[in-house]
Amino acid sequence: MIMEIIVVSAIIALGGFTQGLTGFGLALVSVPLLSMAVDVKAAVPIAGIFGWLVTFPLVWKMRQHVKWKSGLILFIGSLPGSFLGADMLKRLPGEAILITMGTVLILSSLYSLFSRAPLFKKTSPAITLGTGFFSGALGASVGEPGPPVIAYTSMQPWSAHEVKSTLVFFFMLQMVGAIAGFWTKGLLDAYVLERVAYAFPAFVVGMSLGMFAYHLLHTYKINYHGIIHSLLLIIGIMLVVKNLHIL
Repeated sequence: MIMEIIVVSAIIALGGFTQGLTGFGLALVSVPLLSMAVDVKAAVPIAGIFGWLVTFPLVWKMRQHVKWKSGLILFIGSLPGSFLGADMLKRLPGEAILITMGTVLILSSLYSLFSRAPLFKKTSPAITLGTGFFSGALGASVGEPGPPVIAYTSMQPWSAHEVKSTLVFFFMLQMVGAIAGFWTKGLLDAYVLERVAYAFPAFVVGMSLGMFAYHLLHTYKINYHGIIHSLLLIIGIMLVVKNLHIL
């Protein structure tokens, strides 16, 4: 048990570091790694709780840039998706969840690494609601709500601050639905909450170091987004290969 807590804390610290460095990515980094140390049905809620906690100070800090209407429409769409995703997490075999997780990581990483143009040319309330639904489903089932809504924000004529703040605002709201879904499906048990409590100090340390590293990399103009997405691509390939028993 002690070794498991140490491993979980180290992974959450790495996720917190990534979040502090890039402003996103705690779940993207920590869920695949946690799933190698604990059951994936525990890994997703553990990472989800930490991913939710980190949004509050960021939303408050960037509140003047948030596109409130778009964020709320995305959230409304995510509610049914979150409950569907939580049900999938409970019912599907662990291997199926991990293969889906790996596929999402591969596709989102390739898009982030090579895309040079917006994914869509125009949007609508229907697209916004649909984006929220798929983001909610992915967030509650595999702990990765980011890819659909990140693609959505990439097509908007918004500043970098408006994109980042609206994403964080949506993730803050979306995780309310996801955590409610975890609770109703019995996934927020004593085991999960105990790991969250033990890993919290490591999370704070990782976040602080990530924010410090951001200032260093920004000073030297290093493409840290490319580094992060390259690592996520490798993790995604490893998850698919391992759970499809290719090797």
